[in-house]
Amino acid sequence: MTYIRLLSILSVLSFVILLGFTENAKAQTKVGISGGLNISSHLNSFKFERADIQLNLNPNIVSGYQGGLILRHNITKAFRIQLEPSAILLGARYDEPFTLRGSEFQTNSRTKLLYLQLPLLFQLTTVPPERVVYGREMAKTTYHLSGGFFGGYLLDARFKGTNSGAPVGVAFEGNFSNDVSAQYYEYDGGVIAGIGLEHGTSRKIGIEARAQYSVFDSGNDPTLSFEPHNMAVTFSVYLIL
Repeated sequence: MTYIRLLSILSVLSFVILLGFTENAKAQTKVGISGGLNISSHLNSFKFERADIQLNLNPNIVSGYQGGLILRHNITKAFRIQLEPSAILLGARYDEPFTLRGSEFQTNSRTKLLYLQLPLLFQLTTVPPERVVYGREMAKTTYHLSGGFFGGYLLDARFKGTNSGAPVGVAFEGNFSNDVSAQYYEYDGGVIAGIGLEHGTSRKIGIEARAQYSVFDSGNDPTLSFEPHNMAVTFSVYLIL
């Protein structure tokens, strides 16, 4: 999807342009690493109807993870931008009955969507007074708000779980794992907002909670009545070097 590719390109260009307009760019740019867990789901239900099968599955919350790099550039003491190339596992869980050839089955399954993401964030941070003791700057705690957008590229999509039932009066249970990459667009994009805190001087450790939402429909199968729209809440710990 061309407009989602543009989000990723715009993220990089915006970061580079802001670096170019700021004096002492090298001194004001920091790098770091981050990692954490998330909970995610889809906005809409999964619907599929054919002569022999009827599905209407409501997505539930599922856990995942994320991790990557941080490129931070301080514009002022209270305003900075960050580019965060990262990998994130999203998806949804389904635990509902469905009908196949007139017989009722139960599914306990989940969608696992692995994305390479490129968020561009703008952050406002508190600026506490500097404290110097015996010629050494003391560590301080700051709080910040984050907002921005992201582009994403789908690396892998898998639908896996267990189906159970008794179609001929005999109970059975079967595991499955299917590649469903064809049901999703390669590209994703949306908005991010978050809040966090960090502690330190030149090196800083921080924690942050964010919410993200894919403004574009990530489903790509005309046979399905399915407009998933990924959404997630992430919790990360990071280190600025």
